[in-house]
Amino acid sequence: MIAASLHYFRRRTDSVPEALAALRRLGADAVESPVPWSVHDDGRRVAFDDDGAHLVAFLEATAKAGLGAVLRLGPVVGADLTGLGLPRHVASDRELAARGPDGAARVVPLPPRWFLAPSYDSRTYRARSCAWIAAVAEVVRPFLAPGGPVRNVLIGDLWPFAGRSPVGSPDFNPDALAAWEAARDAAPPGERARMFGTAPADAPGDGGPAGILAGIGLGRFAERGYAAWLQALAGTAAAAWPAAGSPAPGGAGSSAALGTTLPAAGIFPPVGAGLIGRAFDAVGLDALAAPARPATLERALRLVAGTARRPLASFVAAGAPIWLPPASSSDPLHELRACLAAGLGGVVLSMGVGRDRWSGGLLDESLREHESAHRFRRLLHGLGRSSWLRGRRRPSAALLVPRDYVRGALAASAVLAGAPAAGLAAAFGFDPASALDHADESPGGGAWWRWLETAEAALQELGVPYDLVDDEGPAAIEAPLLLVPTLADAPRATLDRIRAQLARGAAVIVGPSTPCRELASGDNVPAGLPAPVAVPTAALLAAALGAAHSPPPAPRLERSVLLDDAGAAVGLALVNRSPRELPLGLALDGVEPSLSWSDLDEPGCAAAAGTVPPGSVRLLVPGARPKEAP
Repeated sequence: MIAASLHYFRRRTDSVPEALAALRRLGADAVESPVPWSVHDDGRRVAFDDDGAHLVAFLEATAKAGLGAVLRLGPVVGADLTGLGLPRHVASDRELAARGPDGAARVVPLPPRWFLAPSYDSRTYRARSCAWIAAVAEVVRPFLAPGGPVRNVLIGDLWPFAGRSPVGSPDFNPDALAAWEAARDAAPPGERARMFGTAPADAPGDGGPAGILAGIGLGRFAERGYAAWLQALAGTAAAAWPAAGSPAPGGAGSSAALGTTLPAAGIFPPVGAGLIGRAFDAVGLDALAAPARPATLERALRLVAGTARRPLASFVAAGAPIWLPPASSSDPLHELRACLAAGLGGVVLSMGVGRDRWSGGLLDESLREHESAHRFRRLLHGLGRSSWLRGRRRPSAALLVPRDYVRGALAASAVLAGAPAAGLAAAFGFDPASALDHADESPGGGAWWRWLETAEAALQELGVPYDLVDDEGPAAIEAPLLLVPTLADAPRATLDRIRAQLARGAAVIVGPSTPCRELASGDNVPAGLPAPVAVPTAALLAAALGAAHSPPPAPRLERSVLLDDAGAAVGLALVNRSPRELPLGLALDGVEPSLSWSDLDEPGCAAAAGTVPPGSVRLLVPGARPKEAP
């Protein structure tokens, strides 16, 4: 899937076919658009056939143009809409809003007009949002793939917990408090005592061990409440689709995928990739991050690629909103290449057709190409002519992310930083890990994070392809080497991952401490785990993998071969982390299988040549032949 955005509700209905044709000429094979609740629901009726917001006409034009469609149903879709797409009768309703300890509604301070953050545990909000999904699902049903153009349907909020941290500012909506009481009563005795012993009003203001454990419990509760809300939305959509004879997305006979998205918050999103991956096969990443912090985006890409069954880049900025610092013309193209190098199986470029609050889209509002559009066109046409998106990246190592330690870090940073949500904070340059004490070996400290960063640096020095994996994720880890940050108190999901890896005879490296107790219950951990490694060096990792290790100043170059289902190479991603330019011949030395390669921008043309600049990503596909005469 190679999609580009076109907001049908921002264009005249009769101008949509021309815009779709322009996107197809650029190399897109699908079009993406939000379906904003606020556009179709004025509080009196829900309509999808008004001029200027004609969803049916948009889908009919998409099918006629031979394009696929990706629909983002929200309820919160962003798209520079007032209330991020929530209708006024929802965005201003205090009864269904998340609340503070004083009972006041939580406010999201997002221009042009502030709105009230909805409570995911509110029964009223759940009923209203499910009613919205049911209404739009009925309209979309005839257009589902394989018979129609709709290939992906994304539900859920663009920024979960927008404007607040579920750990730093718990929800005091009466329904949320009742749900917290029910979760506490249902928890096993040990977990109830350690993680539900402190009421939401008293945590995590206390930065001590009890406050951190209570913060982890709050994080677990809030994330599971959000996931339950998502599953209610998904169930509503699925109930509407098969009833009329159309296969439900993701079901037998369907080529449409029902999925959701995560913000690019590195490993600190407010909802874990593992929990989302258990609820949905398709997990998209909104790859919009501050250009000054590329490591955050790279970690988010590796985490989604290593955790989700069907990872895709659901938002790659071909342009930028006016409220973010302007990006250079090379930044969006680099982000797209990074998404492809991480092995994501589809991309959505925003914006395909520009609008007044964005700059630098592929096409402006008059459908004239932006000056950088030709660079995207070459890459998009190359994707269309190659098998790149059908390939699978096979990592040599997996670096486990213990989600309960992330919750502990968010609880600790909330004591200092307060209520801002991690997704919003990451978008504006705040890193929760910056608030951690790297000498602190508690679940709310930074010792585990320092170990993870050291292990990642060693993998990059070694140059092997690796993924980050959420320990709560659905899929088994297939990499031959697993690296796991562990403390004396370890999450049960992490312990289960270690045991599963050992049972299949794979190598496991843990540290900086030996797990002694299960984090949630406090139960002792049986013996049999590997001895901890204080500092995971590149030499140690090379020995575990049976690979050669050349210490610095050897090039720090990651080479990832993408293979199709038959095991044939369909792509090669080169990521140069060296401070110097590397000749392509050196970069290809030792790559197996031995093939000739051409640039993805022009697959099948002259053999690739030149260099791999420092900090760049270069994408190659197999095969080279002389360029044909025009």
